[in-house]
Amino acid sequence: MSKKKTVQSRREFISNSGAAAGLTGFAGLFSNSAQAHTIEINAMGPTPEQAQAFAQLPDRPVVMVNLLKFSSDGNGASDYAQYGEDVGRILERIGAEIIFRGECRMTFIGATEWDSMIMVRYPNSQALLQMAQSDEYQSIAGNRSSGLEGQMNLAVFES
Repeated sequence: MSKKKTVQSRREFISNSGAAAGLTGFAGLFSNSAQAHTIEINAMGPTPEQAQAFAQLPDRPVVMVNLLKFSSDGNGASDYAQYGEDVGRILERIGAEIIFRGECRMTFIGATEWDSMIMVRYPNSQALLQMAQSDEYQSIAGNRSSGLEGQMNLAVFES
């Protein structure tokens, strides 16, 4: 069957099968392309192996994608907001910048729910490591710890 005919057949299936069946069919379009694996996704810090690998990244700007899950004690979002305000001043001094932040509404693909996402561009991985080890950062890190149940951080190089 030609690629054009296959695409047309999929579209017809989705539009003729109703919303629930259409979404099931849509999800099936992705199932053959990758096999997902469940791993630990909610942590408060890197493993020693992750920290070592991060320190070895090339000396170039890196964007950290932060997926955040606030603590459910009722103060998580406000504690983290205070941390965000405080860390913003440190980021500015080290040449880093928040380039995007937003509230997560739902997970479209996958099975993990996040509350917020923030992207921060650092001059290099060393800038983040030095910041995290500084006394100034350590003095504000309590609001991060109390505000989060956990998070996932992705180091991304712009292409």
